Amino acid sequence: MERKNFLRTFAIAAAAGPMVLEACKKTASDDGTTTTTSSSSTTVAGETPTETEGPYPYVGGEITNPLQRVDVTDGQTGIPLALTLNVININNSKAVVPNVRVDIWQCNKDGYYSGYANQPGILGTQSYVGKTWLRGYQLSDTNGQVKFTTIYPGWYSGRATHIHIEVYINNVLKKTSQMAFSETISNTVHVSTLYAAHGVNTTTNATDSVFGDSATDLAAEMLTLSGSVAAGYTGTFTIALAL
Repeated sequence: MERKNFLRTFAIAAAAGPMVLEACKKTASDDGTTTTTSSSSTTVAGETPTETEGPYPYVGGEITNPLQRVDVTDGQTGIPLALTLNVININNSKAVVPNVRVDIWQCNKDGYYSGYANQPGILGTQSYVGKTWLRGYQLSDTNGQVKFTTIYPGWYSGRATHIHIEVYINNVLKKTSQMAFSETISNTVHVSTLYAAHGVNTTTNATDSVFGDSATDLAAEMLTLSGSVAAGYTGTFTIALAL
């Protein structure tokens, strides 16, 4: 199921600030010192849902952005998050798709994006014009995989914790979507030392303006997570395209 696309002009309105069903199991205590694994299924039943690009895409457009890199942290602190994204074609028996460009971008631990001015938040209004942290792209390998080294995202008012993705084949945009996070894991991360000043996200996945309109879509947008606050987290996600 694909949702309505929002016009890129929404980005212009971002000067006013960015506008959040999970079930998970924990193998130990809530302090994040032992492994926590989400119970989100990795089974892909259909195409990855389409979502809005949001107010803070790449400045100047993703397709001309030179940030081909695995490590997108660029000096930003936070709990490490290692992402593996698998690209498949549901119209070809879920075969893996190599040489696909996958872009990601996200906010930092305090809820701000690189590249934009006048962003309200917990630290007051901040401007990060000219910065490119927590943005980057990779080309899928022969196994249809791309990998990124990033940090666990923070959050900002009105949105659940998330990471943006866009997928291009031969410079043609094929998919815009977002990855959602287990609230149980996010709640543990967001009260840990580096994130504690902001605290637990006040917007849940179910009440989020993007994820909240379809429980079926949300299930397909959940990252499968494992790890801990102490050791960092790994996340896997399947990008299912209808090619």
